[in-house]
Amino acid sequence: MTKNVALQKCNEYSFDQVYKCIVKMMELVPPPDVRDKVVLIKPNILYPKRPELAVGTHPVVVGATVKAFVERGAALVMVGESPAIANSTTAAKLTGMYDQVIYNGGMWADFHKTINIPCPDGVSSKQFDFAAQFKEADLVVSLSKLKSHQLMSYTGAMKNLFGLVVGLNKAQKHYQFPEKEDFGNYLVDLNVAAKAGYAIMDAIVGMDGPGGPGAGDPIKLGFLAASDNILALDWKCASLVGYDPFRVVYLRQAMERGIWLNSPGEIETRGATDNECHSTSFRIVKEPSPTLGKMLPKWVDFLAKKVFVKTPHFSSRKCRSCARCEQICPANLINMEGRNGTAQLVDKSKCLHCFCCHEICSFKAIKLRRF
Repeated sequence: MTKNVALQKCNEYSFDQVYKCIVKMMELVPPPDVRDKVVLIKPNILYPKRPELAVGTHPVVVGATVKAFVERGAALVMVGESPAIANSTTAAKLTGMYDQVIYNGGMWADFHKTINIPCPDGVSSKQFDFAAQFKEADLVVSLSKLKSHQLMSYTGAMKNLFGLVVGLNKAQKHYQFPEKEDFGNYLVDLNVAAKAGYAIMDAIVGMDGPGGPGAGDPIKLGFLAASDNILALDWKCASLVGYDPFRVVYLRQAMERGIWLNSPGEIETRGATDNECHSTSFRIVKEPSPTLGKMLPKWVDFLAKKVFVKTPHFSSRKCRSCARCEQICPANLINMEGRNGTAQLVDKSKCLHCFCCHEICSFKAIKLRRF
């Protein structure tokens, strides 16, 4: 059975153009019937930055998506997010997302209260504390931004739903699941629990390079994508920018579960062609070979991870002493007692290499280096 992904060429953030593309994608690959139902749209706001920096879903894409679901007869369209460090509503207003939601008939949902959601089929997690609005929704929509990711290589529709977990609780999951394979399984479990019925990808301008997902470089990709199968969407979009999805830990694990897909051959593209949307200039974050660790003796593998894995390095010159990295570090290894009250890593040997600090620093004061 085929799993369809709709692609549309879209070269700029003109509301009319974006809206037409989203409506067309919904014709090519329809979402579930939302008449008289509640839709919860989950965009990406890592932290409040100008839309042109490609840190989060562009507000025009959010507004156009809201309008599309309103016009499909939804009783209520809620849009909500939980940035790593920032008030949800304030962040939405600063990015321009809030105004787009309200103007197009939606309601902003401030994620701060939580509700327990069971996940009996989870591999690593049997329950999740999601934003309380999740329980109200008949349909969950992941509205993501295509970006490179220093820890997980690639981030898109599935990783975006990590934002259903409220605030700093997200950072604590890195402490609970410090190994990449374990964290990958956690993300897959989270998507099992979330049961997103539709997903849209903002890839008009993405983010690439080693600074992703927060401090990479904007790159014009010129397309939008949508699917009623969240893994199919991520698999297709990751492939279009040069990733081998089998080398993206959580995409491989999701494929192995057989919940969304059994093989990439099931994915069928509608609308624009792969060639029209393919990028040859996107700088991916490469994963090491998954077989390398199995080939090495355990003590060599352990030593290699300690020596060669990247570690955060802090620039006292660029640091603005905002203390966001100190707040988000799940292992509590960062303090503001460096030169002139700037951030520093207290104990490099205990670093989880989750890169939460690097992800949240909007001043590019944290670089990831080996040795």
